Amino acid sequence: MTVLIFRPEQKCATSVARFSQADISAVGVGLISTQPSEPALATLPDSLAVLAPGDSIIVTSTVASELLAQRAISLPSHVHIFAVGNSTAHGLRDMGYQVLVPPVPTTEGLLSLTPLSKVDGHKVVIIKGEGGRQDLARHLNQRGATVYLADIYHRIKIAPPKATQEWQAKQIRCIIATSGELIDTAFEQFDPKWLQSVPWIVVSPRTEQIAAKHGIHTIFVSDDASDQALIRRAKEYLEH
Repeated sequence: MTVLIFRPEQKCATSVARFSQADISAVGVGLISTQPSEPALATLPDSLAVLAPGDSIIVTSTVASELLAQRAISLPSHVHIFAVGNSTAHGLRDMGYQVLVPPVPTTEGLLSLTPLSKVDGHKVVIIKGEGGRQDLARHLNQRGATVYLADIYHRIKIAPPKATQEWQAKQIRCIIATSGELIDTAFEQFDPKWLQSVPWIVVSPRTEQIAAKHGIHTIFVSDDASDQALIRRAKEYLEH
C-alpha cells in the first residue's frame, strides 16, 4: 500500500525519496508551485535594516527561509527571530540564527509566546507567501505593533496535478497534506467522495479543521510539516 503526499511541486521528489528511505511507498503530487516575488525580495533588505532592538521577524515557511538563503538576505542579530514550525527553524539555524519556535506551529501558538505579547511600539516583519497569515498581522496590530508584510513568494495552482510516478486510487492507504491550501486544491482536482473515504495526515490543528470541513472523517495530526515528522506519523498509522 502507498501513501499519497500533497506538497508544493518543488518538494514532492525530496519527500518521496525520504519516505522511500524509511521503507514507506509514497507518491508525491504537486498541486501548487511557489514562485519568488522579485519586487518583495528587492525591498526586504531595506525593511530589515530599520529594525531596532526589541523588534521582531517572523518567518512562516521553509519556502521563505530557503529564499532568504538563496538570495543571501541577512537578518539583523539584535531582533527576535521566530519560525512558525520546526522545519523552518532548522533552516534558519543552519544559517546561524537564534530562533524561537512556538510549541504549536500555528498563529495562535506564535501569539502565545512572551516576546510577541510585548510588541506595543515595536516593528514586526512577517516574511511569508502572498495572502497568508492575515490573522497574525491583525492580532499584532491590535497589540500595538507596526507590521510589515513581506510577501516574498506566491503560489500558482497546477492543473493537471504533477505526480512523481503513476498511481491509482486503489493503491492509496492514506493521504498527507502539508497546508490548508493543498487540501482545498485537492478537492478541486480529485473525486471528493474518494478523498473523504481515505484517512488523512495533516500538519496542524488548523489544517485538521479545514480537512474536517471538507467531510474527511479520519484525520491524524503530525507534529509539524517536516518529512521526519510526517514519516513518524505515517508509520504510527500504517503499523497500528
